[in-house]
Amino acid sequence: MKLRGLLVLLLIAALATGGFFWWKRHAAASPSGLGKAAYARTEAILAKGPRPAGSPGLKAVQGYVTAELENVGWSVKEQAFKRNTPAGEIAFVNLRARFAPKGGDPWKTTPTGILCAHLDSKRIPGVEFLGADDAASACAAIVEMARFLAKHRPEQAAGLELVFFDGEEAFGHSITTLDGLYGSREYAGLWRNQAQKPRFGILLDMIGHKNLRIQLPADSPKDLKERVLQAAQQENAGKHFGVSPGVIIDDHVPLNAVGIPTIDVIADFSNTTWWHNHAGGKDDLSIISAESLDLSMRVTLRTLEGLLDKNAAKP
Repeated sequence: MKLRGLLVLLLIAALATGGFFWWKRHAAASPSGLGKAAYARTEAILAKGPRPAGSPGLKAVQGYVTAELENVGWSVKEQAFKRNTPAGEIAFVNLRARFAPKGGDPWKTTPTGILCAHLDSKRIPGVEFLGADDAASACAAIVEMARFLAKHRPEQAAGLELVFFDGEEAFGHSITTLDGLYGSREYAGLWRNQAQKPRFGILLDMIGHKNLRIQLPADSPKDLKERVLQAAQQENAGKHFGVSPGVIIDDHVPLNAVGIPTIDVIADFSNTTWWHNHAGGKDDLSIISAESLDLSMRVTLRTLEGLLDKNAAKP
């Protein structure tokens, strides 16, 4: 009886321990409270004013992002280039960042994945366009997730390259083959002829609106689309995530074109007053929600956890 009782106790202990580690891993996949910090970072970005390509405002925001990343151990590089645009020749600067938890040079290896967003705001003559959700909120979220990963999941951080694109916005009315996506086209060119490329990319855009309604492009890479939707369900956010009936032209397009499967996690901006200040609406801090940011970040982090797992299947 004593032996049987001892075996039962050992079994209970094993199950309890296993349950604890399962709970710990599950809990770690769903950090809370990041949304408030990302909201504050969004406010800090907007405080520097409009930030169209080539503007003092954008330069100030680039300095802010660089300093915040370097403070938590990320190495930041600038990718500077010039292009002719409908507004004349413009100097653009993409920001790239990598993390090396054990020292060394993180730029000597190929990252497993890319997490990116555009940092510029649209230039609208006669209008002070701040671009709170398009896309200051996404950039703020990435900076905050970078801090979280560096502190709590350095192995995952080491598998990523963060990119803050310049010049996503067109100088004309809308993006064309010659106007807009300047930064992502330039960045994608770095990988075009490389034998080794990142295995995936996640682009964030307009993820902080108080009425969050993410619509993944219909032509998204299947595996990435399924992973994001599954992560949303796991985070009890399924009602906020769906699939757009059509394609969306955004910074993911050049990355997909050079062989890096990339998904655009973007909100539905159709029929709105705030997107590019249409119909008198304003894309300012009043439309941003810490709760929406927290939800979007939890889904993104859970998606990254699966993609960066060394034992996970390749997308």
